[in-house]
Amino acid sequence: MKRIVSFFIVTVLAACSGSDKKNLPTDDNTDADSSRQAPVSNTVQVIKALPHDTASFTEGLQIYDGKLYEGSGDYENSALQIADLQTGKVLQKHKMGSKEIFGEGINVFKGKIYQLTWQSHIVYVYDEKNINAPIKTFSWPYEGWGMTNDGTNLIISDGKPNGHLYFVSPDSFKIVKTLTVTDNNGPKKDLNELEYINGFIYANIWNTNTIVKIDPTTGNILLVINCANLLEQYAFKELNDPDFDKEGNVLNGIAYDPATKKTYITGKRWPKLFEVVLN
Repeated sequence: MKRIVSFFIVTVLAACSGSDKKNLPTDDNTDADSSRQAPVSNTVQVIKALPHDTASFTEGLQIYDGKLYEGSGDYENSALQIADLQTGKVLQKHKMGSKEIFGEGINVFKGKIYQLTWQSHIVYVYDEKNINAPIKTFSWPYEGWGMTNDGTNLIISDGKPNGHLYFVSPDSFKIVKTLTVTDNNGPKKDLNELEYINGFIYANIWNTNTIVKIDPTTGNILLVINCANLLEQYAFKELNDPDFDKEGNVLNGIAYDPATKKTYITGKRWPKLFEVVLN
């Protein structure tokens, strides 16, 4: 999810975003299930490219009340912000990061905004009408990566090789259910930013150009969506700026607008937010 060359550079990549991510086990999934059908493959369809805040190291993305809510990482640059969906202009911004606190996924749900942190085990909770200061915090036992909701519970990813998604009570932050996400090769690691769309969970696979569609009942991956080369097609100039970190600024961020039925994706510090069709 991150990649920040501040705290830990583990040899070559630290990748999820700048020096990034989490010191994840490197062993591949070994629980391949030859009887399980491989997911269908598809390619994302771009409808429109909109401006996006290039200062945002996107970790969480959601459209709420017509505006773009975003959680960004990168330690001291971590923030919770609200932007205009069409122009990308940041309307409000709360910087909550520090040398120890790395902001992660967010979700606006039942009048509150929840914001995960990566390795600090802290969840910040804000009143949806005021992002300037949290009203409470929860403790979370795992790394925080992505977050969405199914109308009843929050759903959280931690990126681990076991492929777990956690269904969590928004009132107590107790785990209600654990779902293992799998395909024909076994559990799926690196599940990152999440979005619940029309009864299915969509997840970025960290450090790839892939989004997967997940059955929330079985955990089966139904669809693998290729989102490669978006910046090459729609932001060639910015992509080739020497200051743009091509390795760290990866695809991350899925947002669905229930009012317009439109879906949007972006990436870390990407100059564009894309209106897309995922399937």
